[in-house]
Amino acid sequence: MPHLRARRLEQNIQNDLSWSPIVSILGMRQVGKSTLLRQIGKTYLALDDDAHLMRLEGGDWSEVEAAATPLVIDEAQKCPKLFDRLKLLSDSRKRPGQFLLTGSVRFLSRKQIRESLTGRTSLLDLLPLTLAEAHSRPLNDLASHAIAGKPERFLEWISGRRHFSIHDVESYREVGGLPGICFKRDASIRDRMRAAHLETLLMRDLQLLIQSRVPFVKLKAILSTLAQVQGGAVSLSAVARQVQLSTPTVIQHVHAFENLFILRRHGKSWHFTDCGMAGYLGAERVENPVFHLERFVFQELVAQMSYLHRAEHSFESWITRGGARVPFVLRVGKSPPIAITVDPSNGATEKSLKSLTWFAKGRKERVFGLVLHAGKNAYLSSSGIPCVPYHWIA
Repeated sequence: MPHLRARRLEQNIQNDLSWSPIVSILGMRQVGKSTLLRQIGKTYLALDDDAHLMRLEGGDWSEVEAAATPLVIDEAQKCPKLFDRLKLLSDSRKRPGQFLLTGSVRFLSRKQIRESLTGRTSLLDLLPLTLAEAHSRPLNDLASHAIAGKPERFLEWISGRRHFSIHDVESYREVGGLPGICFKRDASIRDRMRAAHLETLLMRDLQLLIQSRVPFVKLKAILSTLAQVQGGAVSLSAVARQVQLSTPTVIQHVHAFENLFILRRHGKSWHFTDCGMAGYLGAERVENPVFHLERFVFQELVAQMSYLHRAEHSFESWITRGGARVPFVLRVGKSPPIAITVDPSNGATEKSLKSLTWFAKGRKERVFGLVLHAGKNAYLSSSGIPCVPYHWIA
């Protein structure tokens, strides 16, 4: 395939197959789950195929029981009965690496599936292609280098890396990371494909989670509103008034959008999983430059932390009533926190540096502060905080 790219998650999948009987790979529709797992599994069973689905729903498990393992079962959530059968098989065989499941809906949001899989599966998220994956380059590990050394050493390391250009980042932000869409050169074709993708998500996949009677145009309006305020303080009651729906209805649907991997919660706000989809829904119309910088930084840091540090990490935001704000606070295990501000200027402004100072104030542990800015040069501030071009983190 001309646009096939190596995915960083493959290493994590292979690791988990060595100890877990079931490995579940979840992620947004069209993120590349099927393509990836066809390369890993020995047998492949797609429940998008009605013939396969009808046999399983009718109680014919011969394909599942006799298949060479690992058996890939694509879109497994379409057959809830399947999970009890997988529970029995994994318990009776007692060996790792039996099944690879994929799903465009978060399995454990459904009670029956949660009860069957608990303790029997590892859960991995496949994210949209990162900028590094799209260019067939290794994923950066900013957190490990921030934790490992002093600010001077961190600055030396990041300055010595091969960097993506601002043009690369802006292009990536426009096209996003869904493999079936992002490599199309014609913007009008990408938008038509996104429209069809969104219709499938909202009119078909959503019904697997909630019996929504909200018209498509209003579902899209909820997402369009969130696309233009992502990362900031979001009032879902205000969103409800804007789209003329009740607040409980909007809250229910936002939670469902999270379980469909359209949205990802961050602190008291949300970001879109794919920056290209967010742009299609209106994010690119926002004029605030820091908004766009933070969208890219969020997506990049999510990938680095999810793929490289997995369950041992936390990823939060911090804000005070007085307005001091640190949008990204990373922690790996018991290591000190990494506090990151984003500045649309050509260097670190007093406001960005003060936010980091306020975050560190009164804490008994060391804090690694970092300012990501829109300029071209890296340097240490007078207080010893690394100030780095935002596009260098990829």
